[in-house]
Amino acid sequence: MTLVLDLVLLMAGLVLWQRGSSEGDDVWSLFLRGLALIDLVVITIGNGVLWIEIPLLLLALALPSVARLERRGRSSNP
Repeated sequence: MTLVLDLVLLMAGLVLWQRGSSEGDDVWSLFLRGLALIDLVVITIGNGVLWIEIPLLLLALALPSVARLERRGRSSNP
């Protein structure tokens, strides 16, 4: 069970890294890559504190993209 959970968290970290690579904003991209790196380090080295790691990773994956935030900002301005 632990191996499956580690693999799922590893895949989520890789998805977060890829999402950070596809962002247009350099700061947002660096932030997402930093979160992915922290996730991958905790999984590989520290065996992770899963009750903290899983909610934080889900929150990071739920963050909107910069393009979506910009579209929302343009549509609300008259």
